[in-house]
Amino acid sequence: MQSTKEKIEYGVLIKDREHLRQALAESRKQHYTYILREPGGKPFYVGIGQGLRMFSHVEEAKDPERGGLKVEAIRNIWSQGGEVLHTIDGWHDNEPWVREAELIEAIGQIKHGTGPLTNAQDYSPSHVVAGVEVRKYKDVQGEDVNGIPETFKLKDVRLMAGPREPKTRRSVFGKIYTALEENPGVTGSELVSILLRLDFSSNKSAYTQSGAVCAAWVCGYIEGGYFRSDTQYIQSWKNKR
Repeated sequence: MQSTKEKIEYGVLIKDREHLRQALAESRKQHYTYILREPGGKPFYVGIGQGLRMFSHVEEAKDPERGGLKVEAIRNIWSQGGEVLHTIDGWHDNEPWVREAELIEAIGQIKHGTGPLTNAQDYSPSHVVAGVEVRKYKDVQGEDVNGIPETFKLKDVRLMAGPREPKTRRSVFGKIYTALEENPGVTGSELVSILLRLDFSSNKSAYTQSGAVCAAWVCGYIEGGYFRSDTQYIQSWKNKR
């Protein structure tokens, strides 16, 4: 098997947040692909960044409630007295989804037994319908980006925010939580319609540069916020009288 060093350049080592700010200003680009590495240079995570995004993972690892392969890899580095190396692969005008997928494919993921990356998400090929990126939802979404999939379990369930609150209102779950605070008691279908009018261009998981997303993507997040025990940002409507 070809070694990681033969597959990919090391990249530009970013020493700290101020160094990243300077590098961003000099690049005159808004986006970048980055690789987190162990002290010896071995890569363990690939991502797309804006602003100081690449340093958010070490902050995440400081939260004892957060888990997963990436977080554990960072904590393991710290336990051995080391520090995470932050390297830039390249600078881009638009979100470089293709390049990110190329890097992940080239280096390989632990979950697939193909390499050292802790990336949990698998990236589906681009598929655009009416100017909206649908990716892995192309089969359930069909040709109507606003059509609610028949598999959506909360279509007629009245919903409200809580019982837990997301850490930031800028996240996808944060935007959903805010929408429910402003519209308590709406059904799942009505919530989808509200969310489709929002701008998700700042949310990486949306894979959108225009801000528009498909209904299937929105439904997936609504169900995740309702059913997942580690979120609980959405609950059934309780009429408080």
